[in-house]
Amino acid sequence: MRGYLLGIFVVPLLKHCICSDVVNFDGDIKDFVVGKSKLFVLTDHRLHQMRLDLSEEKRKDITNATHQNRVNILVPFEDNDTLITCGTFSKGYCEVLDLNDITKSIYDESESIGPKQNEKSVAFIAGPSTGRFLLVGKKDEQTNNPDPNRNPSPVVKLWNTLESQIGGIFNNIEEGSTPLIQSTAEDVEFVDGFQRVSSLYLFLNSKTGSESKVHVLWMDSNKIKKTEIFKSLQAATIECCDDKARPVLVASTVIPSGNSVIWAGVFSAQDQQDPENTALALYDISRVRGRVKGFCTIGEKCDSESGSNLQPLSVVFKYSSMSSVAAVRSESSTVLFIGTSDGQLIKLRLDEKFTPGCPIVLYKSDDERAVLPRMHFDPVDFKHIYVALRKELRRVSVVQCAKHTSLKDCRAALDPLCGWCLNTQRCSTKDECSESPWMSTPKNSIQEPLVSFQAWDDKSSRNITLHLGLSLESTGNPAFSCSFTTGSVNLCDGSDLTAVFPNCSCSFSDHKLYTGDLNVTAIVAVKDQKITEMLTLRNCLNIKNNSPNPSYKQCVQCVSSGCQWGFSSQRCDWKHGPGPQLHVQDACRDLFTDMDYKEPEILSLEPNKVSFHGRNNVLLRGRNLESVTKIHIQGDLDCISKESPVFDRSSDTLRFHIPPSGTKGTVKVCVVTPDDRCHGNSIITYSSQPSCTGIQPTVSWRSGGRKIDVQGSSMDTVESALFRPSNKVLQTQYSKSSGDVWFHSPRYDGGGPLSLLLKVGNSTVDCKNFSYEPDPEFVGFTTLQVANDLQVNIKKKPDALNLSMSEVNVTGLQGDQSYQCVLEKIESKEIICKIKGGSGAVTSVDSITISVGDSGDLLTGKHREYLVFFSIVFSLICFFFILIFCSLLSIFRVDSI
Repeated sequence: MRGYLLGIFVVPLLKHCICSDVVNFDGDIKDFVVGKSKLFVLTDHRLHQMRLDLSEEKRKDITNATHQNRVNILVPFEDNDTLITCGTFSKGYCEVLDLNDITKSIYDESESIGPKQNEKSVAFIAGPSTGRFLLVGKKDEQTNNPDPNRNPSPVVKLWNTLESQIGGIFNNIEEGSTPLIQSTAEDVEFVDGFQRVSSLYLFLNSKTGSESKVHVLWMDSNKIKKTEIFKSLQAATIECCDDKARPVLVASTVIPSGNSVIWAGVFSAQDQQDPENTALALYDISRVRGRVKGFCTIGEKCDSESGSNLQPLSVVFKYSSMSSVAAVRSESSTVLFIGTSDGQLIKLRLDEKFTPGCPIVLYKSDDERAVLPRMHFDPVDFKHIYVALRKELRRVSVVQCAKHTSLKDCRAALDPLCGWCLNTQRCSTKDECSESPWMSTPKNSIQEPLVSFQAWDDKSSRNITLHLGLSLESTGNPAFSCSFTTGSVNLCDGSDLTAVFPNCSCSFSDHKLYTGDLNVTAIVAVKDQKITEMLTLRNCLNIKNNSPNPSYKQCVQCVSSGCQWGFSSQRCDWKHGPGPQLHVQDACRDLFTDMDYKEPEILSLEPNKVSFHGRNNVLLRGRNLESVTKIHIQGDLDCISKESPVFDRSSDTLRFHIPPSGTKGTVKVCVVTPDDRCHGNSIITYSSQPSCTGIQPTVSWRSGGRKIDVQGSSMDTVESALFRPSNKVLQTQYSKSSGDVWFHSPRYDGGGPLSLLLKVGNSTVDCKNFSYEPDPEFVGFTTLQVANDLQVNIKKKPDALNLSMSEVNVTGLQGDQSYQCVLEKIESKEIICKIKGGSGAVTSVDSITISVGDSGDLLTGKHREYLVFFSIVFSLICFFFILIFCSLLSIFRVDSI
């Protein structure tokens, strides 16, 4: 009884308290939505009601053993505290559930509202506050009709959500007619839709013939009647992008902003081999005006075209396989969250000019599960985002300020949601830093370094200006000061140092640079927080050109020192007044032609696909590679490029190691020459780590040499196999046909099972356990004439090796002649093979040789036929003498009686 009562209280407690940042369901996730403080997850068979911490509250079965049902509409109606679901059961149905308890059905009706096919559809609550409708955009069954003279098909309808509306709930008729939007396109795919203030937006792909386009439909949601809403229809075609056509919309999101409506879309060129197959572009859709051919309201013709196509404000990111996008706004910055088809969640910051910063990977899966097109934020604080990957739902923190332990690390993250709290001396969000100055990344640009400086000449003195790349938010005016010292001596002359956040400047004597470079310690203090930076001041006039011709290396040295290269004077000089820092590539480009070596070329990389753990010993083939000093690796997801030394070279080949990456995706590889120029532009793809699903066989004989196949995914990134605890490393071979790798087992005289691991770069991935058994033992053979063939029966001891026909080779020897014995059967105690007869049939063999695997001869057995005969005769003689002995013994006993 006590146990029963304990269960009554503990089980519900555990149900509500056990939560995690990841939940795995028993079926694939089809859709999920967020409503108030609840999360609703739809799988193949069930609808789950969950709290925001991913603990489950309720579940509802949507299929049973006799009725299959595909729920295709899942919309929270928060104003009414209900959840609307529609599915394909019978001829179609819709049901209204209690938003706080999905097991309670409020209303249901047999009505076909959602799509019947497995097609994308869009559904959301729309219309004026006085009368809310369920807007559904879906592909109609008639849309697939390829007839150019086909009648328009309905693609968008508005359905009542309340019984009090005219016609009742789930009714789309108004005043005896059915208002709708129709299309003459051959194929229509709805991707996204939403209502913002008084505007309705729908985004879709349409296809007519071989032409694919992306359209946006706009309607006025302030209209009271459905007919009026549809009559306000305006439309435009959305284009992306300048570098190549990407005519298919994959996912989209609206970016919270002021009066304008900024929208972000992921566009695809539908070329999976293209490292920039998808692009993320931003558009201002505040004023969609005009019409597009193929879409109109009922009663109109759909052949009109007016208005202009929408062009992107900015293309902010390109990648091979983006699959979803979501956005939040922070002050003047925008933060995009991008899901990918290879299982990554990427965070990308844009400044007020929509210039992107460094992408940050918040999560990456070990395999290639795609992130579903829809992602949702935690509606309470927007500090978490929910992403779905096949059967898995994850709650990922979008703010990771606490992991940055210093001001420099906090600033280097370029996260607009994070800043340095001066009172607590830690990296935190703005709301966690109340009543304290908070320093964050600059509002106008994310390209600025934390500390930058310039030295310049105003003809009367040398000057230094230091700029602190931070934005300060404070209710007061915290103290700000700077100092410049060389050793223990103040650099600045007199008391002319000025410090006004975020800049400091002072002048210094020219003679301090006569003896050479000057190492300067710059200390910037904001309240009690100090930032120390080591600067090197150079005398620009001392950067001399020692060669008879202008030198690219000297120009690079000059410009990178903050000086100014004079092409007419062919020398380095001081800048006259402060100005923007030039890029080396721009300032010294014209001197490229003065280099005295043949420009190297890259022809191929082997392999060009690696795991995110990296790869050792990669072969680069090319031309004129003698002058290459190192390999430069730059990826879209890695703002800080990587470099790898060359450890083996010739004029046409190089070998180097590919370092590990924190991300998946493509990187560009070029070779660097002594002048720091980079040549070539090859692609390497970082993919998921290999996943081992099984090995066959799981056991080997101790002398080794057995072929072992390893099955799994991403096996082409495996470099070798490793056995532990023996620590033997074996080279693996990749099979393109099967996608598996294989190797030959090593010799092993130890006991107990071994662990098999796969080496990838400098990391290992666990595989399966492996064991060894004694070598197969053969104890003799006999022969039998069968027609023209000679059958050989080989006796063996039983073992657990389960030998296959391909692993055993038998050869018969007769004098100096050898004959192949074709295997017919391998059993536990016997192997049967036949030496095929022909014009010269073989009637006997002197011996046989048995080879197993690649380990060489395991047994050479000799079993001559006359030996068999003499053994039989000898046995009979022995038996005869035993009988005689027994008879004599009996006679002796009788005589003695």
